[in-house]
Amino acid sequence: MVKGKGRRIWSISFMLLMVFTIMSTYVPQKAFATDEFDTMRAKWKTMLTGGTSYSPTNADISPKIASITATAQDYWTRLNKTPDGTTNYLWSDLTAGTHTSSQVTSGFRRIKDMALATQTYGSPLYGNTQLISDIIMALDWMNTWRYSDTKASYDNWWDWQIGAPMALNDCVVLLYDSLSSAQITNYMNAINKYIPAVNKTGANLSWQATAIMVRAVIIKDSAKLIAARGWLTTLFPNVTTSDGFYEDGSFVQHNVFAYTGGYGANLLVDTANLMYLLKGTTYEITNANQSNVYQWIYKSYQPLLYKGAMMDMVRGREIVRYTSQDREAGHYIMQGIIRLSQIAPTADASRLNSMIKYWIEAENQSTTLNKFYADASINMIVLGQAIMSDSAVVSASELVHYQQLSAMARSVQLRPGYGFGIAMFSNKISSYESINSENGKGWYTGAGATYLYNNDLNQFSEDFWPTVNFYRLPGTTVTSATYAVSQYNAKNWVGGTDLLHVYGVTGMDMGMTTATPSTLNAKKSWFMFDDEIVALGAGITSTDAKSTETIVENRKINSAGSNALTVNGTAQSTTLGWSQSLSGVSTIHLAGNVPGSDIGYYFPTAPAIQAKREARIGNWKQIKSTGITSGTNITRNYLTMWFDHGGYATDQTYQYVILPNKTSAEVTSYANNPNITVLENSASAQAVKENTLNIVGVNFWNDAVSTVGGITSNKKASVMTKETSGELDVSISDPTQANTGSIQVEINKAASGTILADAGITVTQLSPTIKFTVNVNGAKGKAFKAKFSLAPVAATVIVDDADSTGVTLAGSWSIGTNLTNKYGASYLHDGNTYHGLKSAAFTPTLTAAGTYKVYMWWPSHTNRATNAQVDILHAGVTSTVTIDEQQNGGQWNLLGTYTFDAGTSGNVKVRNDGANGYVTADAVKFEPVP
Repeated sequence: MVKGKGRRIWSISFMLLMVFTIMSTYVPQKAFATDEFDTMRAKWKTMLTGGTSYSPTNADISPKIASITATAQDYWTRLNKTPDGTTNYLWSDLTAGTHTSSQVTSGFRRIKDMALATQTYGSPLYGNTQLISDIIMALDWMNTWRYSDTKASYDNWWDWQIGAPMALNDCVVLLYDSLSSAQITNYMNAINKYIPAVNKTGANLSWQATAIMVRAVIIKDSAKLIAARGWLTTLFPNVTTSDGFYEDGSFVQHNVFAYTGGYGANLLVDTANLMYLLKGTTYEITNANQSNVYQWIYKSYQPLLYKGAMMDMVRGREIVRYTSQDREAGHYIMQGIIRLSQIAPTADASRLNSMIKYWIEAENQSTTLNKFYADASINMIVLGQAIMSDSAVVSASELVHYQQLSAMARSVQLRPGYGFGIAMFSNKISSYESINSENGKGWYTGAGATYLYNNDLNQFSEDFWPTVNFYRLPGTTVTSATYAVSQYNAKNWVGGTDLLHVYGVTGMDMGMTTATPSTLNAKKSWFMFDDEIVALGAGITSTDAKSTETIVENRKINSAGSNALTVNGTAQSTTLGWSQSLSGVSTIHLAGNVPGSDIGYYFPTAPAIQAKREARIGNWKQIKSTGITSGTNITRNYLTMWFDHGGYATDQTYQYVILPNKTSAEVTSYANNPNITVLENSASAQAVKENTLNIVGVNFWNDAVSTVGGITSNKKASVMTKETSGELDVSISDPTQANTGSIQVEINKAASGTILADAGITVTQLSPTIKFTVNVNGAKGKAFKAKFSLAPVAATVIVDDADSTGVTLAGSWSIGTNLTNKYGASYLHDGNTYHGLKSAAFTPTLTAAGTYKVYMWWPSHTNRATNAQVDILHAGVTSTVTIDEQQNGGQWNLLGTYTFDAGTSGNVKVRNDGANGYVTADAVKFEPVP
C-alpha cells in the first residue's frame, strides 16, 4: 500500500512538473544577436525539414509530407500522455527501456519523427501546439527516466553514444524556440555524459563527431565544436589497416568486413553534412586531406552504385534489413553525394551532379517503383529536382570500369548494360558479419558469391534475401546444404589485377576451416573481358560425403516463374517445381524479367548441369530476429543451376562463361565461335585468352616457375597482357599480399623499348623475350603496370633463285629447269666449271631481329658436289657448313639456327671453290624461332 501510494503521489507531482515545463516553454526567451551558431543551427534545421521555400503540392514532395505526417500521427496517437516511470511508458511496445538500450534510441527517434512533422511546411501538424507540448513532455520524461546525466548506461554502447544523442540533438534543433534554457541544458548535459569525446573508428567516429558537433552548435560551445571537427578530419587520410578508406577504394569496418554500402554510407553522409554545416563559417574545414572525401565518391562509391542501387556485396549484415534494401541504401548514398556537391570545388561539384542526374534518369527509365525521391528527405528532393532541371548539368555517361578492391577482397566490373561484382574472403577479410541477431544465414555471401546487375533493377530488392536459398548463391563452391560460420580463409591467395581499368582477373584460393563445418578446398578464378565473364574452378577437393556444388546461377524470376529457359537451343519447362539433370550442356539462355536482363551461359566442355525452377517462401524475421522486422511470409520464384561435383570430391574442375544481355540466338552464335580459349585450368594455374581483344589473363597459384600462354612467373601472381598493333600492356599483382620480395616475369615477346613502367618494376631484358622484376613488398595487392613497344614481328622469309631481288651472283651461273625436285620454276648451277670463284648469295629482308632457323633447298643428282661450301653471315659473324647435294634433294634442309639483325645485313652464300661436282643454288628459307 505504501509503495502504491508513493507511485500515485509521484505521478501527480510529475504531471504538475510537466504542466509547469510545458507552460514555461512559451515564456519568451532572452533576446540575443544572431551569431554563427544560430546560423548553423538554422542550417541544420533546414537540412532536416527542407525549409519553407518549396511547394507542398509538388508531386514528389506531397507524398513525403503525407508520410511524415502519418508517421507522426501514428506515434502521437499511441503516445501515453500521462506516463510515469514505473508502470506507464511513452509507448506500450517500448517497455524494456531500463535494460534494452535500443528502446532508448527508438524512443528518441519517435519523438524526432513527431517533432519533424510540427516543423514540416505543408503538414497538417505544422506548428501544432498540442503536439509540440506532448513532444516536450516526452523529452522531459526521457530525460527523467531514460537518458540523463544521472543515469548509468547499459546494454549496447552505440545507443548511448550515437543513436540516442543524434536523435535528441535533432529534436532540440527542431523545437529549439519552444524549449526553455533549462530543458536544453538538461538534454545537452545528458549527451555530454555519455559521449564527451570521440573514442571510436570509421563510421562510429563520424557518428560520434556528429553527436558532439551538433550539441556544440546548440549550446554554442566553440571548444567542443573545434574538437569534433578535429576528430572528423582524422577520417580523411587513407588507412592501411583497421577501419576506414583504403588507397584502392576499399572501405572496411569492424576491422575485417567490407562495408562501403553500410557503415561507409553513414560515414559519407555524416561527413558531408558536417562539412556543409561548417562551410562559410570561421569553423570551416580547411584540412588539406578533405580532397580525399571527393575521391571516396570516385573510387569507392561510383563503381559500386549501379543505377541507384548499392551492391549488396559491400553492405555487410545490412542486407537483411527490409527497410534498407539495395535501392534504399543507394538512395541514401546519393543524398550524401548531393550534400557534398553543395560545397565541392567547381569541377568536383559538376562531376557529382552529373552522376546524380545519370542515376535518377536511369531509375526513371526503368520499371522499378522504388525511385530516389521516394526515399529522399524533402531537402534532398528539392536539391535533386534542382539538379535534374538544370540544363547546365550534363548527365554522366554509363561508367565502364574495372576495380580490384584488394583491401576488402572484392572486385567489380562495369560494362555497358551490366555490372558484375565478386565477394571473397581472405586471411584478412572475414566471410560475413552476423551480430545483433542479424544475417545469421550470410554463410556464403562473401565466399566467392557473384552479383550480376542489369536492367532488372529489382533483382536484389523486392525481398531477394528472405527468399533466396542461402546454400546456393551464384558463383560459390559449397558443400551441399551445409552452413558456414563466419571465418577467415585458410589461404592467402585472394585478389587479382586489372588492365587499363577496364578488364580484370580475380582469383581466390579457398580453404574452408574445420569450424565451417567443411573440408572444402578450391581454386576459383574469374576473367572479366568485354562482354563475357569466364569462371574457372580447379583443385576442388573435399573429404565430405555430401556433394560439392558450384552454383552457376540462382536468379529471381518473374511472379509466374515462367521465364523462358533454353538449353542447347531447346526450350525447357516453364512450370514451377521443374528440375532436371541436363547432360552435354553447351549453352543455356535465361530470359530476363524485363528487357535488357537476359543472361546467356556457355560451357566449353559440355558438362552435366543440374537445374530447378522453384517457388521459395521466407520472411525477413528469419534473417533478422530483432528490431522492426516483418514476419509475414513472402513467396518469390527462382531459377537455380549448378555443377554437382559429387561426394568426396577430388581435384574436380568446372568452367563456364556468363554472357550478360545476350539473346538466345546470340548465345548459340557465341558457342559456335567462342571469343575465349581456356589455356589452363589446373591447381597450378588458371588462364584464359580473349581472342578478339588479344588479352591473356593468368592466375599462378604456386611459388614455382610456371609458363602459361606465353607468360612465365616464378611466384604466386595474377598477370594480364593485352597486345595491340606494336604495343603490349602488362599488369601484375601479388594477390597474397604476403610476398616481401619480388616476382620475376617473362613475356614471350620481343620489345624495342619500354613506354612506361610503374615504380617497383625493373625491366631487365627486352629481347628476344621481355623480362622484368616487380618489387611487391608492402604493395597490398596493388596492380603494377607496364607498357612496351613491341619489336616488329619476325616473319618467315624465302629467297628463291628466280627472285628479282635478294640474289647476288659472282661468276657465270646457268639456269636449270629439267630436274623435278627443284624449288619453284628453276635453279642455278655452276656448270661444274671453275673459272675463278663462283658464288650465289641469298639475302633476305628480315622484318625483325631475332633467332632464325636457316634452311636450304637443292635439287639432288648423282653428279652434284658432296662438299659444297655454304657461308651464313649472321649478326656480323660468318659460319660455314658443308652440304652434300647428292642427298636430301627436293626438301628443306636445316643448316642451323642463327641470330640475325633486322634488315638485309645477313645472307647465305653458296660457293663452288674446291667442289667435287656440280654446285646448285636454288632457295633459302629463314624461319623465326618462337
